[in-house]
Amino acid sequence: MSSVHVTFEIPSAFRGTTPGLDAEEARAEVTARAQAQGRELPDGVIEELTAEYRKVSALLAESGVRYSATCFGQFNDEWSMGTLTIGMTPLAYRDTEIAVVGMTKIFAAKHGPNAEVSSLPLPCGLATLVIQQPTALRMPAEFTASGEDVPIDVAQLQAFIPVPQSAVPGAQTLVTVTFSTPSTDHWADYCELLVPFLQSLRFLPDGDATQDGGAHAPAEVPAPLAATGGPALPSFG
Repeated sequence: MSSVHVTFEIPSAFRGTTPGLDAEEARAEVTARAQAQGRELPDGVIEELTAEYRKVSALLAESGVRYSATCFGQFNDEWSMGTLTIGMTPLAYRDTEIAVVGMTKIFAAKHGPNAEVSSLPLPCGLATLVIQQPTALRMPAEFTASGEDVPIDVAQLQAFIPVPQSAVPGAQTLVTVTFSTPSTDHWADYCELLVPFLQSLRFLPDGDATQDGGAHAPAEVPAPLAATGGPALPSFG
């Protein structure tokens, strides 16, 4: 199976979290982020943040995630956040059209009326798109004012994209893009950021990219959190 690289343009509202960092690399990223915010943190705080950041980085690497980024800002003076990941897994099919048709049918049957499932033509290839509200997350009681678990609704978009043979001959790889946000009131705003991102995705064969076996963004696209419109979430009973 040929090695696949993914390139894309990510809105500047997103800040990446690198999978598989060692302790020195994690500390450098934590320090750089603090400095970018104009903050001078004590060494003890830097070490604590580095340890937590490295745990997240290791978890991403173990789960097959090649890229992860978080968006945190404001839409119309309301705080909002979302997380974007790109993962790669082996795929049994070389025919991408058959793979997408099969995935679309499987996800539609699995989710029923609780998700919007469709095939989506992208410049990089055909994709299966799943938009849903997964089971609500729960904030543990020890972190809430009421002393009780609090459910948190989440909206999610996933694009499952088989890498076309025309882009990477011999590839049998499924690229999965997942965006999730607990800020469901801002779903349409996030769609305004996600559509250009999905359209910017490109697949390259081994040797044609600057990073081995991973995803990378050649450019950041300025994207202030001030958008309107975009696909709506499916209606839930």
